[in-house]
Amino acid sequence: MRISRKIQRLKRVRKPKDVTRFFQYAIQLKYVKRTGWISKVKVQNPESVADHTFSMCAISMVLSDILGLDTQRVMKMVILHDLAESIIGDYMPGEISKKHKRSKERIAINSILHCIPSNVRKKYTKIWKEYLQNKTDVAQLVHRIDKMEMILQARQYAKEGYPNKLLAQFFNLY
Repeated sequence: MRISRKIQRLKRVRKPKDVTRFFQYAIQLKYVKRTGWISKVKVQNPESVADHTFSMCAISMVLSDILGLDTQRVMKMVILHDLAESIIGDYMPGEISKKHKRSKERIAINSILHCIPSNVRKKYTKIWKEYLQNKTDVAQLVHRIDKMEMILQARQYAKEGYPNKLLAQFFNLY
């Protein structure tokens, strides 16, 4: 099917305005700063959740291909894993209970995914739940990449002159 026909089909399936709301949630992640870097290391211009997600996508693309996993699924999971933070913000571990955080994330991700057609929403919801359950090879890889990216970012902040004493807590994540 030619791309112009797909676009016409999209216009019939859903109001473009609704899908645009989904895109706005993704864009909002550019303005959500990673709170751990601010409060624990006092980073002046910390990475955003979008920065973190982009780095995870690049890392996951390569590692998933090397490992022979479903790279498309891995990358979708990476993109979805923190998308709820566009609504609830970034919480540090222990800032609120895991149960309360999961509840807030579930409400937020349902609101975000409500902006897209139901057939796609079902697929993305399944991928997001798979991430939370962390039982599949794909989910376990994404969780490890989440930690790996944080370690790599800590190394970058060390190169920028932030104290190793403050960054040490981020190196002991594995």
